[in-house]
Amino acid sequence: MAYSKNIRGINMIDNSVFCELTERDLANICGGSSEDIAVNLKVLRLTAGFKRVDLADMLNVSLSTITKYEKGSRVPDIDTIIKLAEILNTDVDNLIF
Repeated sequence: MAYSKNIRGINMIDNSVFCELTERDLANICGGSSEDIAVNLKVLRLTAGFKRVDLADMLNVSLSTITKYEKGSRVPDIDTIIKLAEILNTDVDNLIF
């Protein structure tokens, strides 16, 4: 692990090497698109026995927002994804990938 000293003499991790991705790396990353989340959300919601209106009420959002999530025209923010995972009793990974 590469370390660099800051001006106060404290060893800090040099994380610049962790931020470098090649085009090939990026091409290998899959999942997390609005289509993946849309399909997964709908399947998980139906499996849990919830109606769209139920999720909307629990998340304090409109019914049209849930519909847009499930159609892939809108992607929920990370806080909403975490709440959805809790409500649907699943992991965030199951919603995203």
